Amino acid sequence: MAVLQLLGDNKRVKPRDAILLTVGIWLIESLFAIRFGNAIVPVAVFLNAGMALWAAVDSTKIQLKRYKSGISYGPIVLFIAIALLWIIGFPWYLVMRYKIKTGTAVLKDELPKAAA
Repeated sequence: MAVLQLLGDNKRVKPRDAILLTVGIWLIESLFAIRFGNAIVPVAVFLNAGMALWAAVDSTKIQLKRYKSGISYGPIVLFIAIALLWIIGFPWYLVMRYKIKTGTAVLKDELPKAAA
């Protein structure tokens, strides 16, 4: 429940918190696995795919593509990137989301205020 509150719109995740949250989730999810017949699949596969899907859907809501960042892609590319490199992509997305929500992110068309 606390994780959902951190990711909700009422609270914003600071960069330090994004990294700690990601490491905490990774440590917890690495302890569990699901058995499918003879195969054992880590729970992390399903959780990471779910979080990548959430980030992809949320990126459209916050219009991530409008901002300067190495992670500013469309939802499909973002989903694939976060699903494949979750330990790096997920906190990076949360940090960028925080910057957008707080108004500190720079738009692609906008010049920095010092240069103007």
